Parts: sequence; structure tokens; C-alpha cells
Amino acid sequence: MRLTTESETSRRGPVRGLLERFGVLAATAALAATTLVAAGAPAAQAQEPAKMFGSSGSTRTLIEQNEKTAGTAVRGARVFRSWDSTLFGRDQTWARDTGHTMFLSVKSSRSNGTKVRWADVANAKPGSTLYRDMQRQAAQIKAFGSKVYIGYHHEPEATPGHGTPAEFAAAWRKLVSVYRAEGVRNAEYVWVMTAWGFLRKDDRRAELFYPGDSYVDGIAADAYNWYRCRSSTGKWTSLRSVIEGQRKFGLKHPGKDLMLWEFGSVEDPAQPGRKAQWLRDARSMLKEPAYSQYKVVLTWEGRNYDNGNCHFDYQTSSTARSAWVEFTRDAAFSARSLA
Repeated sequence: MRLTTESETSRRGPVRGLLERFGVLAATAALAATTLVAAGAPAAQAQEPAKMFGSSGSTRTLIEQNEKTAGTAVRGARVFRSWDSTLFGRDQTWARDTGHTMFLSVKSSRSNGTKVRWADVANAKPGSTLYRDMQRQAAQIKAFGSKVYIGYHHEPEATPGHGTPAEFAAAWRKLVSVYRAEGVRNAEYVWVMTAWGFLRKDDRRAELFYPGDSYVDGIAADAYNWYRCRSSTGKWTSLRSVIEGQRKFGLKHPGKDLMLWEFGSVEDPAQPGRKAQWLRDARSMLKEPAYSQYKVVLTWEGRNYDNGNCHFDYQTSSTARSAWVEFTRDAAFSARSLA
């Protein structure tokens, strides 16, 4: 039944008395409903805001390929850059103008492979080469205009030779401080570790690399089921198990969004369709209340990690492709932007 608005009631003078009496009945019904809720009757719960789904998207070609496969928009685009790279090119401008969101990784290495040590970044003084590099990056981010999610040197615990965990944290704080001082207002800073880093107990465990809540907006993991592509004794591992350490770390930082900046699974040659089920289980799990802190999920697509049979993209089988497409079309992962 459609309730009449107040303006409609005013226009219908002859029946206004009837409508007013109807209004009394409606108010009585509302009061009764309130009484039932107070007495313990179930009330409707607010719908959980949608998460953003995305994938590797360093080029327009890759984004369009993914969206052609999905048959729908794939909003999140993971972009990889070196320390001295141009951060945004024609493809990123196109992505921005077509409603995509950039998740930008800036590695602490130059394009020729030379490491930019974390201690040197942390100790960079105004006027030095590294300080000017950070100012140059900040200017590009400001000029880009749209919101950008930035991850400085993702997976630091997996890339030895740049320094210690404490030096990484100090370098992160310096980078963010310089960006802020240069007037960057359209960036959020996402700390990206391997999912295994959150499960480690040694001197490479994730918590040692954490820069502090004042310098971090989001906490991300790169999460994979490697199975036996690295070792013949590898175990099939659900995404639930892989990211449990990250989830628990996030509970200690409830004001921070949790994200997956890369995730995927290899196939099981002995069980066709097992990877597809892994993806479906992951999609179902991420909709559970215990995972409401997760706001972004980005799969690894377009480039395979060629170590034996370590291929994580959806192109490994028709069943994996179908499961990935189901992910892209699930309304629970349809966010166009993050609040």
C-alpha cells in the first residue's frame, strides 16, 4: 500500500478527514512495531556497505581485458611503479576519467634496479636528491586530482637488502610527512605486507614494520594459496587461513580499513575445479560479519608468477574464469568508491 504524502493530502480537501484518520492508524501501527522491537522482536539490520573489487590494472589494455571478461566494470586498478617512475601516465588518466580507482605501489628501487635504501629515505634532508624525489612524487599526486591509495614498498619483509624493519617504518613516516607538507590531500596511505608476514613469529614479522596509526589509513595483504607450485609438500590453503593473521592484526586497529591488494590461488592438477571453489569460498567468506573491516579486494590478473606452475590469474581454466566473473558481478563487491 502506498501512503499519501502531506502535499497530496492538502490538495484533496474533501477526503482530508479520512486521510487524517488513516494517519492515526499508521501512527498506531508504528508504535506497535516499536513496542515489538523493544520486547525482543527481530528488527531489520542495516545492509553492509559494498566492498570494492578490482584487479591488476597498470594499463588500459589490461583493465579493458578484465572488464570484457567480467561483462561489468572492475573499479579497482592496482598500479606498480619504481621510485623514479612517472606515477601517472595516459592509461591512469583514462582510468581516472572512466570511474576507476588507483591503488598505487611505489617500490623503493629505481627503474634500473638500484635499491633506494630505507635508511636513506628516512634521513633525507630538504634539498637532497631523495627529498626532491619525494617532492616530485607529491606534485604528481596532487596534479592527478582524484583519490589515490598509495602503498610505499609493498611486501617489505619479502625484499631483503633495503634495510631493517625499523628503517622501513621510519622511511614510511618520512615519505608521508613530505607528501603532507607538500599539500597532498587526495592520498590515503595503505601499508601492504604479505599475508604470511602477519603469521610469522621471527624478526621479519609484520608488526615490526608498522609505521604507526598516524601514518597509515589502510592495512593490506598480498595473499596466495601456493599449494605445490613452490614445494612438492605444499598444502592447499584457504584464503580464510591465509589472511587470519591480517584479520587479527586489524582488530587491534579498528579504525583502519583492511584490504587485499593481491590475492589468488593456483590450480590443483589432480582436482579440476578446485581453484574455482577456492574463489567461491573466498567470496562467501568476505561477506561474513567477521570480515566487515575488509573494504577492498584486488585479484592478481594479467601477469603470471612463472615459478613452475605458480599461475594465479583467472585464465588458468574455464572454471576459474567463471568463479572470477561471479566475484565481479556480486553486488557485495560493487562499491564505486570508498567512503
